[in-house]
Amino acid sequence: MQSAVLTKSLLETVVRYSQSLDEATVAYLEGRGISKEVAEQMTLGTVVDPAEGHQDYVGWLSIPYLTAMGHCVAVKFRRIDDGKPKYGQPVGQKAHPYNVSDVLIQSPFAVICEGELDAVILSAIVGIPAVGIPGVQAWKPHFAKLFTGYEVVYVVGDNDVKEDGTNPGAEFARRVQSELPNGTIVTLPPNTDINEYYLSNGPEELRKLFGGAK
Repeated sequence: MQSAVLTKSLLETVVRYSQSLDEATVAYLEGRGISKEVAEQMTLGTVVDPAEGHQDYVGWLSIPYLTAMGHCVAVKFRRIDDGKPKYGQPVGQKAHPYNVSDVLIQSPFAVICEGELDAVILSAIVGIPAVGIPGVQAWKPHFAKLFTGYEVVYVVGDNDVKEDGTNPGAEFARRVQSELPNGTIVTLPPNTDINEYYLSNGPEELRKLFGGAK
């Protein structure tokens, strides 16, 4: 568990990144259907003045993992160009669910999706309670406890078949669903993730994937 001092320091850092949100990052997010207002609501930012350990991520999008109490327990970074790797994080950082505060919303259902920005689309734009897990390796068995009490938990992985025939998103969905007694897999069209489906079809069609949830 992080000390209170480290948690406070990390929160101050991600708030500073949010306040440094620049035009290039805003343009990248808008291209993914995420407005500047939503970015500010979710405390997304730009790494301009990096904290210790974040020096490799200058110019990257910062994605803070905030708790329902407003504490920051982790931060991920996403490139806004076509370089590799796409994502980064501080060495030794533990896995956490993203947007975990949504589990406190009174709702008969919730969504677990594969990625932070997919969760932003569902939660902040479409209005569906959603938690992001960045891939099957980031899922931990104790996360399942967060989703007890729901009538149904929809699990959505990216439907992206690789050259070797594997489909990591489908593996993610099967793994998570297998540990949730109330889990139901939602399969997207081939080579599609939540973000791409939203951009192509709009919020109402996206809601239909989850039974027209409001």
